[in-house]
Amino acid sequence: MKKQFLFAGLLAFCSAGAVLTSCSDGQAERKQEAVQDAKENLQDAKNDLKDANQDAANALRAERDELSAKMDKAGRDLDAEIEALDRKMEKATAKEKARWQERRKRLAAEREELKADMNRLGEDMKDGWNDFKTATARKLDKISEDLKSDN
Repeated sequence: MKKQFLFAGLLAFCSAGAVLTSCSDGQAERKQEAVQDAKENLQDAKNDLKDANQDAANALRAERDELSAKMDKAGRDLDAEIEALDRKMEKATAKEKARWQERRKRLAAEREELKADMNRLGEDMKDGWNDFKTATARKLDKISEDLKSDN
């Protein structure tokens, strides 16, 4: 009976050792898999962040290009109106000439402001971009209204 008890104890000890060894091997494998998954998730997150930054840069570039095109058009329109005023002043009476000169002076000032803004457009304005864009949109609206009026 002692032999059977000793054999059963030895068998239980070996079984427990095998189970514990396999558990610790399984835990090590699971930990290794978890570390690998974490590394893959980190790489995916880095790639997503890189893509998001690229998308944001592309969107900013598109906004800048669109604003630049609007500013160019407004500048051409101002130049054309200033030239038209110059032609009108050649044939105008003194009273009309004074009126056209005042309008020309105002449009020329708007043109200079627009040139300054166009120069700023090329600068790196990540922080102040929204304020610049809003202020420029207001100026473009004002220019458009001034060009529509005949004062």
